[in-house]
Amino acid sequence: MPKMDKQDFMKKYKYSDSTYKRRMAVLKSTEHFSRAYQRVTAKEVRIDTDLYDQFLAYLALNRLRTRKVSVPDFLEKAGKTI
Repeated sequence: MPKMDKQDFMKKYKYSDSTYKRRMAVLKSTEHFSRAYQRVTAKEVRIDTDLYDQFLAYLALNRLRTRKVSVPDFLEKAGKTI
């Protein structure tokens, strides 16, 4: 599971500071995917990019759906386990 620090992560995904903060707020409030965000110290953050990519796929799937797919159902269909 590749992990990146905040600066490298922002470069890879081409996020501005505000986009990063917005996405991390949603990520940290989502069951299972919140494990992708690891605050090592007060000034050091590591992000599991494999888990974050799954999170983006989950968001994309639910984006236009009226009836949202739950995280466990999404992971089951993707062949992942919680």
